[in-house]
Amino acid sequence: MDEQRQYQRWLDAELNGREDDADALFGTVFKGAVPSASASAAFLAKTMAAVGEAQARDARRARTRKRVVIPVASAAAVTLAYLSSGMVLSAFSALVVNALDLLIGAVVYVATTARSGGDAWSLAGNLGKATAALLTNPSVTTTILALQGMAVAALIALQRLLRSERGSL
Repeated sequence: MDEQRQYQRWLDAELNGREDDADALFGTVFKGAVPSASASAAFLAKTMAAVGEAQARDARRARTRKRVVIPVASAAAVTLAYLSSGMVLSAFSALVVNALDLLIGAVVYVATTARSGGDAWSLAGNLGKATAALLTNPSVTTTILALQGMAVAALIALQRLLRSERGSL
């Protein structure tokens, strides 16, 4: 009968919105209603033996992976470095040549502008020419359009996330 009284007290607390009391009373009701069962020694021994076997199996697999993966990954890295070295050196040399070209162009521009007495309009004209040359390069234009597309997609996703979060509040 004590269990019935505990159950009634828990139900009253739950229905009346006393959450802390209801949680404490539910623990008491649960302990009284559900008997505790302990596992047998044979079950525990069998389970621990299975865990030990699984752990030994995992250790063997890890050792095997280390023996196989490290040499294969090393060989793959060396092969990749060998095969891509031409492209890397080509890109590096192109970068150096373009940097030198830019430096020489800047020095010539500064020397000719200083001699002829450049003004704001010539500077604006040269910036316009540089911008037009940059935008007429198809790879640059494609990259700019791709970045704008990603920015729009990110903005749409952010708006949807904020809209769904606002609805859940």
